[in-house]
Amino acid sequence: MVPSRPAASAVRPNNPRPVTHRRWLPWLVVGGIGAVGTAVFAFIGILLIVGIVSNRGIASGVSVAGLSLGGQSLDDARTQLKQWAARPVTLTDGDRSWQLSLADLGVQVDIDNTITALKNAPAKSQLQPRLTIDLIKTQDTLFTLSNQVNIAAVSGNPPQQGRAMDIPVTLSRLQADVTGELSDGILELDMITVDPPETQTSGVDSGARTTHVVEAGQELALIARDYGVDMQDILTLNNISNPDLLYVGQELTIPASGEYEPTQADAPAAPTNSGKSILVSTGEQRIYAYEDGKLVHSHLASTGLPATPTVLGDYKIYVKYLADDMSGPGYFLPQVPYTMYFYQGYGIHGTYWHNSFGRPMSHGCVNLPTPEAKWFFDWASVGTPVRVI
Repeated sequence: MVPSRPAASAVRPNNPRPVTHRRWLPWLVVGGIGAVGTAVFAFIGILLIVGIVSNRGIASGVSVAGLSLGGQSLDDARTQLKQWAARPVTLTDGDRSWQLSLADLGVQVDIDNTITALKNAPAKSQLQPRLTIDLIKTQDTLFTLSNQVNIAAVSGNPPQQGRAMDIPVTLSRLQADVTGELSDGILELDMITVDPPETQTSGVDSGARTTHVVEAGQELALIARDYGVDMQDILTLNNISNPDLLYVGQELTIPASGEYEPTQADAPAAPTNSGKSILVSTGEQRIYAYEDGKLVHSHLASTGLPATPTVLGDYKIYVKYLADDMSGPGYFLPQVPYTMYFYQGYGIHGTYWHNSFGRPMSHGCVNLPTPEAKWFFDWASVGTPVRVI
């Protein structure tokens, strides 16, 4: 009997199936390397594109403060802006001029923000540089410069008018538009025409003597008024031929026993006979302090100019500030010391932007030397009556 044939499914060949080689693996590795390389090159390309875009330069025809920067790189523009920021600024009074740097005036050029504006500016744009200002430093610089700029008024025969820098008005202009005022490199100073004080009548004790050291901004006519003597007496005693030729630190011999202090008989009547009160005389340019109707202190002051007079009448101190920013029509003053307001924006306060006490110089307030303002500030309280005549 022929044995039956086993089913096909049960047949197992004696030789194993040959192993198939994985030919796709090398291609996978190569492909992966290529993909990574492509990504790296793409990333580098993006960085290059970003770099080019970020420093693509300035559109044609663009300028800043007269500097033609169109078509230049941002780095070149930055260099030119730094050079522009270092240039001198010319301050003028008619045909007279002085030069200071922007930094001297408390002004800084914001290079980074200016560069950003340049980068984003469309073609043919005319831009202004971005400037910042420290007005307190500006004020200090202008006061120092006033020693050269101011022309002293001279009492005599004939008397001569003087000129003084109006620092509050110049500060106001710079606060309002520092870029517009300085971008062309020229700042026209605001000036006040000042009249000489009335000549004092001689008659002082010729044997009395005081040594006065000239301070910044002082002039001989006002020094004479401070001591209540005739300017000519000081000239004669010190062998001075030209009253304009004073210098800071100069020692003057004054034919008086000290600064002039009016007596009770010389002073105007007190505003009240009880408590403390203050009187300001615009005619004498002097401030008086009273207690119970008796004079206790007095000093020269500077009240309002003819165009901005100090208000007349009876008032009371309604608020006091150790320092206050003061502003009004066309003027600005930062951190004015020892301020006492007696009517709206009119106040008694310290003054460090001029030293011409004894003549009208203010925009309506009562200017005092800072030490004198401190004396009145410490002495008076809110509610103290103030009379202005």
